Amino acid sequence: MPIVSASVDTFVVLGTAILIPAVLVLRRQPQSFTLQNGLSILLIFHTLLQLYTIVLRFPPNIFQKLKIPLTTPSDTIRTILLHRAGLPPDASLPRPLETLLTRLSSFDTRSLYVRFGQAVIQDCEHCTTFDEYAIFAVPRMALGYVKEAAVVGFVTIRGSGHERWRTYAIGALVAAFIMEGYKIGTTPVRISRDGQGVFMWHDNLWLLRHLFILVLPLLLHILPRAAPPQSPIPLLATAHLELRQTKDRLSTARFVHAATQRDPELRAAAAKWWDRQRVEGEWARADEHVRHAAEKLGKGIAEDADGTAGRLRQKVRAILRQMMESVALAPGPAAVAAGQ
Repeated sequence: MPIVSASVDTFVVLGTAILIPAVLVLRRQPQSFTLQNGLSILLIFHTLLQLYTIVLRFPPNIFQKLKIPLTTPSDTIRTILLHRAGLPPDASLPRPLETLLTRLSSFDTRSLYVRFGQAVIQDCEHCTTFDEYAIFAVPRMALGYVKEAAVVGFVTIRGSGHERWRTYAIGALVAAFIMEGYKIGTTPVRISRDGQGVFMWHDNLWLLRHLFILVLPLLLHILPRAAPPQSPIPLLATAHLELRQTKDRLSTARFVHAATQRDPELRAAAAKWWDRQRVEGEWARADEHVRHAAEKLGKGIAEDADGTAGRLRQKVRAILRQMMESVALAPGPAAVAAGQ
């Protein structure tokens, strides 16, 4: 037997089943105030709100509430309502219900009732055609998707690790909105002669929409997180250390060159190595295929008719000159000009 009502009891049980594990998990976190904990609290409130909406704020439907066929005459519906309320047969109903019953006297309005729901038929005072009811209903439907897009934006905020899923989630919301509008606007409404078993498109699509809105943020939250972006400071420190070591090596290159020339064995080995490199270089430069390929790549090594070196040789000489000047193995341009 329900304590308050079946709907309230269901919501209390579901809310308790969500809150107790969530509180226990949050209390075990080493830090209370973190972005992930804040997002978890947001999802808890969002889940409770959606459950409250689904369980306690389900769209009204007078036919399903009274368990009567869709083809029931308006006078019969009024009599049933007065009887359920314990009022005399000549009593008057609240104005919204009187307006609804008056409009339900038209069979076309009952087909629109199936598409757009009771709230739209009852609240839109100026609507008489399909287009007018559609214009009145679409903003209400779109508002739910806009709110959910804001929640998705918070769940996929920078630092959450789910930034890459935002585009897919917003795309899913847009696709769901278009699909729901398409179904409501184009699906034919079939009403049997006895009015039984009519598929209420508005109510069922409303339920699917809120279930989708309930599940989407939870799904985004449990999806794999991207690795946090690395700070550039350690990389800069490593690069700075490597540059310092390279600078030290280049600075000692001139002392190594001088020491090599003082030792007879090192001097002979260095001369032998350079002779071998010169011979191999002459073999490569003398090969016609190598020279032709180098010209195609813009790295010619052949000398021009006036004795000018090729472009690659000029570049290499310029680079070597700069390197030798940086380690003081060759005079700079100012020193050369002064010597001339």
